[in-house]
Amino acid sequence: MGYFYLLLVMVFGYLVGSVNLSIVVTKYIGKFDIRTKGSGNAGGTNVVRTMGAAWGISVIVVEIAKGFAAGLLAKYVFPGDIFGIGEVGAVLSGCIAVFGCMIGNRFPCFHGFKGGKGVTTCAAVMGVLDWRVLLILIGIFLVVFLISRMVSLSSMIASVGMPISTAIIYHNQSYWWVLVIIMALMCGLLIFNHHSNIKRILAGTENKFNLGKKK
Repeated sequence: MGYFYLLLVMVFGYLVGSVNLSIVVTKYIGKFDIRTKGSGNAGGTNVVRTMGAAWGISVIVVEIAKGFAAGLLAKYVFPGDIFGIGEVGAVLSGCIAVFGCMIGNRFPCFHGFKGGKGVTTCAAVMGVLDWRVLLILIGIFLVVFLISRMVSLSSMIASVGMPISTAIIYHNQSYWWVLVIIMALMCGLLIFNHHSNIKRILAGTENKFNLGKKK
């Protein structure tokens, strides 16, 4: 029953994540497909580039809130501690839901399985884990961004802190390593989603981000 529940939670998260707000906003308000404009990525940063800061930041905030809400629902409303292992069991449910959101964001069933890169979802999962760690990772992101002006590089470096911070927080609890594995998978998926950005970074051709400037 426990494993079936985790599968159900992941499917729930996937369906929530498959509602890609970047695609919805640009399609119905901007009257274009975000995947054919700017960087071609269905994410908040590209909405900033193509529709301006107000719309882009709004999409980012709502996407984070959406993933966070899905994680909290799985953590607190559903029977979170399905394996009788205390807090880790409840957190595990929440993280599985957000992991499903990340997969849905990347491969949305409602948008032809072509979506974003899951950066906002990673922020949401850290909120489900521990808000203090979320603030730390936001700090890392901002420092790297201020130096490089590259959202892709900042996101990847910050994501590496996910499994590390999880291990630090939960290392004294039973089955903490399961959470670390999930965070490592999310980190790996996020970095994989940025493979084209990595090539451009190494070639020195990655676009640098200017807030409010449309491209």
